[in-house]
Amino acid sequence: MNSPAPPRAPLPFRPVLHARYAWDTDPRLAPVRCRWDGARSRHRPVRARSLPAGPVRLSYAGLHEGPRHILEFLRQQGVPTTAAGTGDAPADILLRGTTARSVPALPPATLLLPFRVRLVVPVGEGAEALRARISRRERRGFAARRGERGWTWEQATDPGAFDHFYERMHLPTMRRRHGGATRSLPPGLAYECLFRRGALFFVVENGTRVAGVLCARPARSRTLTMRLLGVLDGAEEHYASGAARALTHFALEWARIHGMTHVDLSGCEPFLSKGIFQFKQRFHPECRLPADHFGGKRLVLRVVRDTPGVRDFLVANPVVSLAAGGFEALYFHDADRPPRTDLAWQCPGILRARQLGLDAFLHTVPR
Repeated sequence: MNSPAPPRAPLPFRPVLHARYAWDTDPRLAPVRCRWDGARSRHRPVRARSLPAGPVRLSYAGLHEGPRHILEFLRQQGVPTTAAGTGDAPADILLRGTTARSVPALPPATLLLPFRVRLVVPVGEGAEALRARISRRERRGFAARRGERGWTWEQATDPGAFDHFYERMHLPTMRRRHGGATRSLPPGLAYECLFRRGALFFVVENGTRVAGVLCARPARSRTLTMRLLGVLDGAEEHYASGAARALTHFALEWARIHGMTHVDLSGCEPFLSKGIFQFKQRFHPECRLPADHFGGKRLVLRVVRDTPGVRDFLVANPVVSLAAGGFEALYFHDADRPPRTDLAWQCPGILRARQLGLDAFLHTVPR
């Protein structure tokens, strides 16, 4: 197997760790957490703007989670942001993170989006039902790579396995893929609240653990939630080989065999251009509002200037918008910019896809 990770630091006081984890994840605390975050954002909102040299100028204000989620997504789309200053030029698009209870009246050229969505796969209906959910291309690709590389699936329970996963897989992967914007759980919290109460799995290739995922198994729940993952040393070769993708396939198989009813593939921002959404969509997950505090939060996107950069951004990033009874996928287009229908949307919970002409959507917005 692999060489051991360095020894773990002593754990903080355990009740503190569990209280902190519950504050972030427990649905029973979600209403209180949401009100707290809403009040904090009203008194001390986070503010940031895209850099002035870019093709589109965005401004974000509101909930403090914005930089870790929405702004990081924008950076991935080539719209870097910085802390807002008093002398900044006017923005083209205004983004506001707020609570559902505090959503203002929406002017024209404005969208109301969930702050985040969750993607959850039912697995309790049997092997054939689960197989039918996964796209044929994804099934065939996984089966071929599994046979070629001889992958096996291993659950680990010893503390050394956690250390190895966290230090040699999870942290290097997050650093390589997200750089300075890396966000994760601290090791003590991950060990106490996920490892000791959840499940740690590895994909093994030729006797070496090449990828791993740490899952939550909440008490009184039959849902397995994929929380932290990584590949050995963050190496791109394990993405290219498909080992990282295999984590999802194996987790679904394991959960079905062990009597779970659902696998929560975790959440993402409400944009179809998000790579995580496009990959997980292949498993035909249910798209839901999160059960935690994010379920009570919203993102308001308002266009205040009609520019070529704005149009390029909207067309390139179709959104998951709130609709009566669920969500709808919105694809923008105009005479020069066709809708990005290459980005899939089909998930239970997303009721329909709709194409919006930019000329009509932006008809009240000055150029």
